[in-house]
Amino acid sequence: MRPLSKLSIPVLIGAVSVAALTGCGAKSTTGGGSTGNSSGGNQSTSSTPNKNTLLGKVMSTHTLTIAESAYAPEDFQDPKTKKWTGYDIDILKGFAKTLGAKLKVDSMPFASSIQAVGSKRADITIDIYYNKKRAKVLSFSRPMLNYADVIAVNSKNPKVSSPTVAALKGKKIAVVQGSAEVAEAKKIPNAKIKTYSTVAESFLALSQGRVAADLQPSTDPAWAVHKNSHLKVKILGDVPSSISPSIQSLRGYYGVPKGTYSQSFLKKLNTYLKKIAANGTEQKILDKYGLKSSVFLKGIAQAPNTYS
Repeated sequence: MRPLSKLSIPVLIGAVSVAALTGCGAKSTTGGGSTGNSSGGNQSTSSTPNKNTLLGKVMSTHTLTIAESAYAPEDFQDPKTKKWTGYDIDILKGFAKTLGAKLKVDSMPFASSIQAVGSKRADITIDIYYNKKRAKVLSFSRPMLNYADVIAVNSKNPKVSSPTVAALKGKKIAVVQGSAEVAEAKKIPNAKIKTYSTVAESFLALSQGRVAADLQPSTDPAWAVHKNSHLKVKILGDVPSSISPSIQSLRGYYGVPKGTYSQSFLKKLNTYLKKIAANGTEQKILDKYGLKSSVFLKGIAQAPNTYS
């Protein structure tokens, strides 16, 4: 799979059917077809919420806008069909349907996506890690997935011998700009941190030998190699616990604009996420992207609705 390019033109993904939008000479493409996640909830039209709230905006415009950053398999543009897909897309498409809305994808660099949602230019982030800085501008959903940060190295010519801080010391370390892994890399003594706009760009740098290691969530290198056997990337091991955050911080959460503006929306989202985690719908979605291990959803349905 070639590195995914950054797009700036929003894309509208139908809840039932797919329709393409064009604009301003740039290519726009649509998301994938049916995701099989309709069991998560039924379309709701029973009441009209305040239009000055996020829920009211989404239900009145029939549009839920996600600020996304092309992180496969979370959300990405399929290189063959050019349609947006991924488990975040499938999950949020199903949730949008319960609100009588369609999912609109606005693609941008990851660091910009937090700002876009915090300033209400977009409605919701892709699933992200919680941290105190982000919590200043975002309200977080209940957790929706378990992650673990890992160290990826070049599979043909590894420049790091073991998954330890000592082995990483002084090495060139790749991270995605604005990601939680930046803080981990900064804890490595004398590390030469190289930031990239996307995971695909960081893996390309690793595969070409321009960096010694790449710190990423466990889903990303496994997915990258699964899709591109020629990519010279392998998982060396977990990021050492001495520099990685707690398990709560290694879970995925959706972010929405902070404050009362989003609270009614967040309540519905949390209800939906808990339901699909408990009834098997989310696991069916994850299965499509190779995330078949039970570890990804272990404890998620029982987790509290707020970060703790």
